[in-house]
Amino acid sequence: MYCIIATFVALMYILWDVNYFLRVAFTIAIGRLFQKKSGLKDATTIYGFCTTQDVDIFFRHMNNARYVRELDFARFHFYDRTGIYANIKALDGHVLQGASSIRYRRTIPIFTPYKVETKLAYWEDKSLFIEQQFVTFDGFVRAIVLSRQNLINVDADALLKNIPGAEVKPECPEEIKHWLQAIEITSARLRKKE
Repeated sequence: MYCIIATFVALMYILWDVNYFLRVAFTIAIGRLFQKKSGLKDATTIYGFCTTQDVDIFFRHMNNARYVRELDFARFHFYDRTGIYANIKALDGHVLQGASSIRYRRTIPIFTPYKVETKLAYWEDKSLFIEQQFVTFDGFVRAIVLSRQNLINVDADALLKNIPGAEVKPECPEEIKHWLQAIEITSARLRKKE
């Protein structure tokens, strides 16, 4: 019996990133149990700790891929705390990461606690623009991230309806305007090649 269970667990870890799914469930559960709902204008926060599983090959600081992984957890937490996730399900929609831009300002050393702050910066008809920051407990912003979340089978106005803070659409921040221009230039160049 123990052999069957051990084999099953081993197969799960080989075929699936079990820790990823456990962390998503844990992050959302902690948010639901211990944190209040947030409005669209509020930032949500999750906490992390740079461990030996997060570091680069020199064992000094967080690997760049781990930043992106942490962003997923923080984004799912934001969707749940604001009610965006419930609205996506109710409208039978989907949201997919369309683009992201990360600026690494300073490394997060091994064994350092940090937090990831997530907020909705802007939205268009078919996109949400999220800003996320990695902040260490000394208050320094270690990395800042902009991401474009593409909405599938739902538009932003319907999705954000009845969520506090959605009454007035924010003005598009300057950095997002320039980032969108860069995305368009890249898309036009790639279309020419095809």
